[in-house]
Amino acid sequence: MQRYYFPIIHNGQLQADDVGEQFSSADLADDYGSRVARDIGSDPEYCTVSGTIVVVDGDGSEIARHAVDSRT
Repeated sequence: MQRYYFPIIHNGQLQADDVGEQFSSADLADDYGSRVARDIGSDPEYCTVSGTIVVVDGDGSEIARHAVDSRT
């Protein structure tokens, strides 16, 4: 199991994820990042100008990015 992190870029500001989540593969972490972006986008209180979930592995390498879309 490896730890992956999911910082959020919102309105140009980085909101760090210091805790992360453990997954057995980068693909599972990527799927999780996609679900997080969808969940945030479906929150009626989320006001987006720009939002992105970044999936980062424990070494700091970026795995994926998922746009937060409030229209979903």
